[in-house]
Amino acid sequence: MDRVCRRPWEAYVEPFPMAPGVWFIGGNDWVACYLLDTGDGLILIDTAMHESAYLMLHNIYKLGYKPGDIKKILLTHAHIDHIGGARTMKELTGAKLYLGERDLEFLHERRDLIAGDGKYTCGEFEPDELYDDEKPITQGNITIRTVATPGHTPGCTSMFFDVTDKNGRVLRCGIHGGLGLNTLNREYFIEKRQPFSLRDEFIAGLKKLDKFEVDICLPSHTNQVGILPLVPQIRDDFNPFIDPSIWHELMNERLQRVYALIEKEKAN
Repeated sequence: MDRVCRRPWEAYVEPFPMAPGVWFIGGNDWVACYLLDTGDGLILIDTAMHESAYLMLHNIYKLGYKPGDIKKILLTHAHIDHIGGARTMKELTGAKLYLGERDLEFLHERRDLIAGDGKYTCGEFEPDELYDDEKPITQGNITIRTVATPGHTPGCTSMFFDVTDKNGRVLRCGIHGGLGLNTLNREYFIEKRQPFSLRDEFIAGLKKLDKFEVDICLPSHTNQVGILPLVPQIRDDFNPFIDPSIWHELMNERLQRVYALIEKEKAN
């Protein structure tokens, strides 16, 4: 299945482990999707595009699982590259589907905000549950804490959970729900009629999450922390993704980039 995808992703990516029981399974080299084996069913984080769902399904089977093993689907935010395959995966799995409440507007009134250019397909669906930061999501031996981090979208949601390696060491995994600055510039706010306050919320979220300690940073896009070049280093006795500094570097890199964006707009 080499190089069967089309842009903006370019190549098929085989599933690989990022943490004990945590697999990168999106099947494409652009958007990250993760499968969590909880010991009592699976959790899927994000679904990528409808057009690439067949690659994710191939990877699920390749790992020895079946779509029906998935019990919960957690969506980080309502953009096409993260929810495009949601209806497909919901129908195939029967899993309970989760989304941030403030992104319901995208589903109901502003579908143009899901994918403005209409290039990719997004079937209609309704979430079964809305995130509540005071109510962790538990399946089997995994408990996921959600943190609302508005900005990239109003309902953007970050997620944190612990896993234990074969030596009994507890590792914290974390994913920021949406780090793209493409929806945080003046032109976007004006054209799409979105509040400028989302940028302030984005900055506040980065500062808040920078205080968290994360052993394994799970990017929502493969280029955010460069995970694909590390795959050849994976061994039974070595996980190249364990690096507590990466999380803080990512939060601060995005913070500096949004500050630079603001200064650029002030100068124009």
